[in-house]
Amino acid sequence: MGFFDHKKKTVETEELSFNKLEMMSILKMAGAMAGADGKAHPNEIKMMINECIRFGIDAKECDGLLSRSTNMEGSEAMATIAMMNDAQKRYVCAYLGTLMAIDGDIDDNEKALWRLVSTLCKLPTMSIADAIKYMAN
Repeated sequence: MGFFDHKKKTVETEELSFNKLEMMSILKMAGAMAGADGKAHPNEIKMMINECIRFGIDAKECDGLLSRSTNMEGSEAMATIAMMNDAQKRYVCAYLGTLMAIDGDIDDNEKALWRLVSTLCKLPTMSIADAIKYMAN
């Protein structure tokens, strides 16, 4: 599997980049979050695709990453996320928090998954409002 960097500027003027394994890991956890309440809402899927696009990943490549991420072990995805730097972890935490809320219904299973991933991957602590604010920028 080749690696490449996809970049996005944030409000803090930090430049984030993720390689293919990191993007697949993020998508793996996003897929888990989307399904945590027992139903993948169209807004959750749309957000996953839109985030790929924001990082410069075209639709075909995004579909491939999404497909490969479904075959990835959750433990591998979390181990990869745990190795990210602080700025990347802040993004992952905000992304998952926003994804959890995007369908307008925050399920207890989604909150539990966010806490679990945050704890195991040593993500920063933030509220859902903080996550949404971060992602809006």
